Amino acid sequence: MAITDYHPDIAALSAAPTRVVIAVGEETGEVYTARTARAAARVLGQEATTFPSHHLGFLDGAGRPDAFAARLREVLNAE
Repeated sequence: MAITDYHPDIAALSAAPTRVVIAVGEETGEVYTARTARAAARVLGQEATTFPSHHLGFLDGAGRPDAFAARLREVLNAE
C-alpha cells in the first residue's frame, strides 16, 4: 500500500533547486516500481536513468556495487 498510495509532488520536484534524477535498474524490467519510476521521469520531462543490476544493485553479494558506483559517479558528475 505504501507504493500504490504514494503520489509524488510533481510541482515540488520540478521546482527543486537541485537536479532530480529518477533511476531504475537495468534488470528491473517492467515491475510496478520500474514502471512508476519511468512514468514519474516522463512527467518531469526526462527519461529514467538506468543503473547496473536491479533494485538493490548497490549491495555487495546481491548486485553489482562496483558498476553501480561507477554509474553513480557518472550521473552525479553530469552537467
